[in-house]
Amino acid sequence: MNICAAYQYIPEIERYIRTIKERLWAFATSIPFERYSPRLIVEIVYICMFWLNSFPHHEGIHTTMSPRTIMTGQHIDPNWNICTGTLKTR
Repeated sequence: MNICAAYQYIPEIERYIRTIKERLWAFATSIPFERYSPRLIVEIVYICMFWLNSFPHHEGIHTTMSPRTIMTGQHIDPNWNICTGTLKTR
């Protein structure tokens, strides 16, 4: 565990935030809207975070368990979460 002062620059966290922003931008540009409602923005963030946390990270806590599985005990179900190119998350 790294202990840091307030407002200290942490490269790992900054990289993760940049990754999230890139995923959000990629998803937002793939849908055919010019403006986004606040609810749509929330759902886009939810979907991106859902998929980022659904797979184990190569430098993560566990080599085979995803952060989602560690925290919630839930696994990805291909019949529920993936359905012909659409996402069912809830």
